[in-house]
Amino acid sequence: MTSPTDEHRADELTELARHVLSFEHDRARHDRTKEAEIRVEFEMSPARYYQVLNRVIDSPAALAYDPQLVTRLQRLRRARTSARATRSFVAPGGAPEGREEER
Repeated sequence: MTSPTDEHRADELTELARHVLSFEHDRARHDRTKEAEIRVEFEMSPARYYQVLNRVIDSPAALAYDPQLVTRLQRLRRARTSARATRSFVAPGGAPEGREEER
C-alpha cells in the first residue's frame, strides 16, 4: 500500500534516475557488455554511471519508486564495500603477511 507521501517521492525522481533504475532492472549483471551498453545508452563512462546510480539508490524517491530493486542494489553495494574493506594489500616490494622476506 502506498501513501500519498510515497507517491510524491516517486514523482521527485528525475528522468535520468528513472532511466538508470529501469536499466538496472533489465541488466542485473555487471560485465563488459553492460559497460558498453552504459556508454551507448547514457553517453557517459561506466564510472560516472555508477556514481549516478549510487546517488539514485540513496534517495527516498528511488526507494518509493521500486523498493525491491533499490534494496537489492543497496545490499549488493554493502557487500562490495565490505569485501573491499577486508582485503589486505601488500606494498610494492613487501612480503605477503605470514612470510619473512628472503635475503
